[in-house]
Amino acid sequence: MKKIVIILLSIFTLNSIVLSQTIEKLVTTTDIKHIEYHSGQGSFPEGLYVDEFEESFVVNSPKMDSLYFIKILSPTLVKINMVYCNTPRTVKLKLGNDYWGESLQPMLNGEYLSYINTANGISFILKKDSGYIVYYIDKNGIPGAVDTTGRIYSSEEAMAYLKEYDPEKYRQSEKRAAELELYNDFIRNRVLIWGKRYYKPIEGGSLYQYDNQGNRYGCNFFWWGNYKNDWGTFCEVGTESTSNLFCFDINEERFIFDTTLNNYSTILGSKGDYQETRPEYSTSLYVGFGGNIYYYIAGEEYTEVFRIRRTWGEPDFYAMAINGYTEDDYGKYVNEVLPKLSKADLRLLRNTIFALYGVHFKSADLSKYFDKQVWYTDEGKTSADVTLPEHRQKLVEMILELERK
Repeated sequence: MKKIVIILLSIFTLNSIVLSQTIEKLVTTTDIKHIEYHSGQGSFPEGLYVDEFEESFVVNSPKMDSLYFIKILSPTLVKINMVYCNTPRTVKLKLGNDYWGESLQPMLNGEYLSYINTANGISFILKKDSGYIVYYIDKNGIPGAVDTTGRIYSSEEAMAYLKEYDPEKYRQSEKRAAELELYNDFIRNRVLIWGKRYYKPIEGGSLYQYDNQGNRYGCNFFWWGNYKNDWGTFCEVGTESTSNLFCFDINEERFIFDTTLNNYSTILGSKGDYQETRPEYSTSLYVGFGGNIYYYIAGEEYTEVFRIRRTWGEPDFYAMAINGYTEDDYGKYVNEVLPKLSKADLRLLRNTIFALYGVHFKSADLSKYFDKQVWYTDEGKTSADVTLPEHRQKLVEMILELERK
């Protein structure tokens, strides 16, 4: 599946709505541990990539010479080395099985990675020929793009491709630009608006992640508690659990998903393993295309990986297809959503599940829709070629039952 990793971080102090969400601890593994590197080399692990389809996560080594894969449901460690060539740049992207990192240009399985200084992170990704095109804005908010071949697009070229790629959505973007009184800037290729989302520079140059609907996510991680320093002196750091995940919707309204992230972690938490010895740790956030949130907290002895499945905003069919149906709080959400969907939406959701597996669609409307989805690859399969895991098969059966009514 196609994914992008972005490294987060920053704080805004705005009035916010708190959204209580179920937080799941997926993995605790001693195969990956936080290691602090000095002389400007950073720390390990760096960044987080999640393959939602295969249910595994990947972290980069600090020197970007290897990738570490961990299966979520049956934790096992696989290390893959990468070979480098000497082409220093600032930020690299690989599209396909996508990873994010810094400095040199590596080859993975014979493919060179592309570089671009995105300044404010990746805005969104679209298909381009047999590859992909990544959109971003510079520090002034001017649109740009880079494709899989490494070609860098001017603002005029980038916006022209949007008009060609999806004329209907481009018209929606024009309308949104007019609502924001940015129409003249939009048609002059000076601002990036796609659908309802206006992608603009973020104060402090922080990197955020966006889902398919244009919601923008970030996270603040803080250790909870007091500790004794190396000299035995008691140091008061704080006694409130302050870590939280947050989201800005398309209208820049801020939602906080949980204000008690520390309660789930034994590394950062108030009832964890480090209350007398303030821990060294590193963290990173990954947002799936549909809005599932994944994050890790790496300590000196082990790493914890967490997930929050999307249950907010408009239902996202990609996220629902990935998550399937499970007998838990997420299942309650699915039970609420499905009866509210039209027959057309139920059909689209059902076929989204099979699209994850590369099924070919004969129906013109389905083919046109899925060909636009960056996560979809037509592998020529039929639904009969696919054996769904239990949680996705259950969702298909529930949808079919509603479609028959």
